[in-house]
Amino acid sequence: MYRDDLQEANLTSAKYKKSMLYSLLLLLFLSAVLAIVYLTSSNNIAKQREMRQYAELGNMQANLLAELNIVGMDLAYYAHSELAISTLQDKDPQAKRYLISLMFQIGNLYKHYDQIRLLNDEGDEVIRIDQLRDDSLYLVPDEALQNKADRYYFRELAGLRPQEIYASPFDLNVEHGEVEQPFKPTIRFATPIYGPAGDFIGAGVINYQGKDLLQIIEELNVHEHDKAYLLNGKGFYLMADQADKEWRFMFPEREQLKFGDDHPVAWRKMQQAELGKVVTDDGEYYFSRFQLAPDSLFTIVNKESAYLVMFVPESKILATQQNLNNSALIAFLLVSPMFVFLAYKLASSQVEQQRLFSQLTFDARHDALTGLYNRSAIIEYLGKNISQSRRQKSDLAVSFIDVNDLKKTNDLHGHEAGDDLLRGVAEVINMSIRNGDFAARIGGDEFLIVFVGCDGRCANDIMERIQAAYGVMGLGKTGKAWSLSFGCTQLLHETDNVDSIIERADSLMYEHKMGQKNQQMP
Repeated sequence: MYRDDLQEANLTSAKYKKSMLYSLLLLLFLSAVLAIVYLTSSNNIAKQREMRQYAELGNMQANLLAELNIVGMDLAYYAHSELAISTLQDKDPQAKRYLISLMFQIGNLYKHYDQIRLLNDEGDEVIRIDQLRDDSLYLVPDEALQNKADRYYFRELAGLRPQEIYASPFDLNVEHGEVEQPFKPTIRFATPIYGPAGDFIGAGVINYQGKDLLQIIEELNVHEHDKAYLLNGKGFYLMADQADKEWRFMFPEREQLKFGDDHPVAWRKMQQAELGKVVTDDGEYYFSRFQLAPDSLFTIVNKESAYLVMFVPESKILATQQNLNNSALIAFLLVSPMFVFLAYKLASSQVEQQRLFSQLTFDARHDALTGLYNRSAIIEYLGKNISQSRRQKSDLAVSFIDVNDLKKTNDLHGHEAGDDLLRGVAEVINMSIRNGDFAARIGGDEFLIVFVGCDGRCANDIMERIQAAYGVMGLGKTGKAWSLSFGCTQLLHETDNVDSIIERADSLMYEHKMGQKNQQMP
């Protein structure tokens, strides 16, 4: 009886020990799983936040530069026109009237210009159109015109070559020697005008309303509690979290407060790179250094560096982290080892399903050989952007591309050589188009590019670069220049639709191809 009681006690003890061991193992397993999930989630949250901030920063910068590109094109359009030359050199009153009408059209189409001016070689304003507070345009009478010979932007034009544009620093507008009230943030773009004999006869000047740049930043700062800053190259605030910090450099009598005074750690590291992230005790600073001027389509003098800074406060980061901590604690207390294991398996299955679905979605909209979009995808995209361009009254261009000698290459050298031609086209297209543009392979040797915010001339310039790069690529790979034919058109008529604009681009491509063949004939 005693032995039976002892055996029963031993069995009970063994069961208890095994139960404790299994419980410990399960708790260790649960702890390990939760630790992995916690660390992975924490890392993913940090990466997602970083990707989101960089994407927002890049989107802001792209929109700012897109704005300034329009200014550069408008300035070059009227200042380098025959009307401007006739007005300044010949004092032609009819040319002046036409030029005033043209400048009014520019101001009405793009209501971001505080002033559009034409100056003679002495710095006297010949034509000046002001935008009033109600956005209407006002032609300043001759008796109210001013001389701007002493203004720095006019003096800087003396050494500029034809077609060059001077970009002023981003500051506040000054009238009659005083900072205008209320403040008018302004960037002045000026270009010299030369007569047929090469003599300097005057200048075109556009005062761009800098408040529109600041408004772009405010509108695109979509994350709650994030702060956005715009700084000039010296670190002065152009846009800050407090209005009193802004534009201090325009008032020498005030304390000269810079971003580096408030955030010295971030500012020191910002001097070492053009794009980056700085982590401090206060939070995370994401920054980008760029030039407040039109892009490489223009020759710009005196490009001003600027810093775009996004700040994520530490309190926001900690709040996100605290949510993760609470979730991990609840999971540890409530979820059994079986449920944890099943949840883990289910999550793995869902991730795999999502990956497969994404792959299928990608394959359905992309060309397998080139990686570009396919015909159905670009047709859908073009249709949407035609409607959007009409609503926004913005430019939209299409380029139809045909690869020359593809059939001949396939017949002589095999389909692999022909595939190299097609992949080469895709490669130079991806290197040349902008992020907002859209390219597709729509047939055997046919490609289509949709250029957003770009007219036919702009599209043609890009296509010429693509054509040149494609020829150089062929020389490098085969010793023979590859060639392609293209036709560029833009959204012109109210009746334009997807089919008509593609058909027009196709027709222009065919003309280009025939022209190439005629040039090759002896």
